[in-house]
Amino acid sequence: MYSEQRIKATTKVTSDKCIYTWTIENYRLLKLKVGEKIESPNFGVGSNDKKYFQLWLYPAGDTKERAEEHLSLYLYPIIDFSSKRGKFVCRSTISAINGKKVVRQLILHHEFATTVFEGGRGWAKYFELAKIDQLISSENTVTFQCELEILDEIQSSLNSEVICSKDEVIDTIKFDFSFLNEKFSDVKLIVEEQEIPAHKVILSAVSPVFRAMFTHDMLENEENSVKITGISVYIVTEMLRFIYTGQIDATETDTIIELLAVADKYQIDSLKNKCGKILCDDLSTENAIDILVASHKYKVKHLENEAIKFVTNHTQLLSNFEKMTKVDDPVIWVNLTQSILKSQKNVS
Repeated sequence: MYSEQRIKATTKVTSDKCIYTWTIENYRLLKLKVGEKIESPNFGVGSNDKKYFQLWLYPAGDTKERAEEHLSLYLYPIIDFSSKRGKFVCRSTISAINGKKVVRQLILHHEFATTVFEGGRGWAKYFELAKIDQLISSENTVTFQCELEILDEIQSSLNSEVICSKDEVIDTIKFDFSFLNEKFSDVKLIVEEQEIPAHKVILSAVSPVFRAMFTHDMLENEENSVKITGISVYIVTEMLRFIYTGQIDATETDTIIELLAVADKYQIDSLKNKCGKILCDDLSTENAIDILVASHKYKVKHLENEAIKFVTNHTQLLSNFEKMTKVDDPVIWVNLTQSILKSQKNVS
């Protein structure tokens, strides 16, 4: 019998993220000199080995030589030298926002060392003082938003499957027979006052959220039940269908978006990928804006890129007030604008 082994390797980079918003009220009352700064309250990223930061703002510039007639802004790590030594890599997008409009946005990718103090990283010439009115809102506030992501760990794993003949692959284990089956069920999902039978080991295998529920001294583990609110029985059933069979029966765009939200909530990456593929294939002028908003919200980057390309090629959507009111994240507007400008530049 012909036999071979196929081996595939996967490397996954995980990270901790946060979005920090800092608003300075009564901004025009500030009369600081060059080199005088305002420090934001501390904000932390991560859970186990938490990293703390501040934003440092120099309203009149940090130094006359480097930042004449500019506002300076820096991301500053709060280093605890008694903690674990080493280095950490972070990527931040720092935006100046006036209302819903992003006035200025810059990206910083840097490695901070905790063994040797390196100070903050940012921009001496972040914003021209001559244009400061663009930054100050009608309520006399200035707002900065920092989207910060820190490398957590890199995990690698091997997956293999044995081939018994040249054209035959041994099937992976499937759980179709257990889908909505009371037999061997050891947990109930309580949804809209209905009880849906499930199996802890299967749910734990695909969802870190369920795995945490069933491996710690949590109420769900003690009572063998999980109460799910804000999600319909139909959507939960479709989630379970995918977990047990790898299939999705739903076809409507709105339903797939709801399913994407559930996949994000329970961290079921394979379901997120499946929903992303379905939505990508289903892009149209009727649903492109809804898909764009959902893909950004649930961080399906490939789908978001495809949705932006679609809207860029169908700019008539931008004149549809009802549809565009759904776009309430300034980052989406920035990405859309950049894509449209790039498209127009290529045409010219």
